[in-house]
Amino acid sequence: MRLIITCLITLFSIPVSAAEIKLNISKSIISSTEADILSVKARHVEVYAVIDRIYDIKISDGSYKIEAEILLKWNKPQNQKKLEALFKKPTYAGKHAQDILDKIWHPEFVVKAEIIRRETLFTTVHINQDGSLELFEKFRTTLPINTDIRTYPFGTLKLNLDIVAFTHGAEEMTFDPQSFKLGHEDQEEPVIVGNWTLVNAYADKKVSHRLSTKDQTFSQNGFHFIIEHDFHDSMQKIFFPLGGIIFISLFLNLFSSMRFEANIDMRVMGQLTLLLTVFALKFTLGDQVPHTHYLNLVDLLFIIGTGIVFLNFFVSVVMGDIFLRRGGNERIIQIESIIDRLIPILTIILIVAAFYSVYQPENGGLLELPPIK
Repeated sequence: MRLIITCLITLFSIPVSAAEIKLNISKSIISSTEADILSVKARHVEVYAVIDRIYDIKISDGSYKIEAEILLKWNKPQNQKKLEALFKKPTYAGKHAQDILDKIWHPEFVVKAEIIRRETLFTTVHINQDGSLELFEKFRTTLPINTDIRTYPFGTLKLNLDIVAFTHGAEEMTFDPQSFKLGHEDQEEPVIVGNWTLVNAYADKKVSHRLSTKDQTFSQNGFHFIIEHDFHDSMQKIFFPLGGIIFISLFLNLFSSMRFEANIDMRVMGQLTLLLTVFALKFTLGDQVPHTHYLNLVDLLFIIGTGIVFLNFFVSVVMGDIFLRRGGNERIIQIESIIDRLIPILTIILIVAAFYSVYQPENGGLLELPPIK
């Protein structure tokens, strides 16, 4: 007993710090061949990205919110005198920055597949001493999530932030990702808000096609984050409550024999209460479980839990009626004993089968990724 308590204390005292890791993934950038070919004669725009916050992750709706900073840097244009006339000081913000941008060549981007149009928090344009220009934008937006996670609450989710050139084709301008960071170095708040842990992150460079034009492609930079649900949260919200309900239901059957008339009402009402509790628990977790066209691990466990408690309730009602009508002869007692011992075995078999079915490779088991360096 002392060993079990020690293990439980150790389990819940393990610090979860992975979600607060600040990363610089500048060396983990993948570039496609098509993007490299088209960028040979194009104007190169350096892209620096900092992800400030990833929050409000809703796997039931398949969406999340992100707050990010993007810096675009390009070399000085040919008309240097016009540029010097526009910039009376090195940095402009807000409306003054937009007035300058309207008069000069500058890169523009859109956030791909956003659910709600991005909200720009502030924008600045800056000229460096060497004549190069920097366009900075901090924004927040809502993006979709592919919640194809059969092993939930285990397994991983992939979050994507893709920026695509808007007004200039890939042959004219290309985005070159230079730096990709999750959080600032002095940032104390976690980047990923909620019960999620960062597993991996990377950036890529490729081209994107748009329906607005069929003969032009656009430069695209993608910033990707692989996250997983925290084990502690899953234990507290799913496995302990559901496991406790199943255990109590089996316990009632094993140690409340119907041969004693006083146990009949207690056992039947107890199983009925547990059955309603399973429904209530499932309803409570509705917003925290992905809605998929197939059964994930949580769905299977709830189906098993509901089925086992309902079976115990059914057995309790039938056996209680038999004992009241025919009395407690040896044959009925043996039948009750066999049934009460077979149901726990059936429960274990079903749970093992559930885990086996979702972790088969063809069903999309855990996504294996190299560790973060």
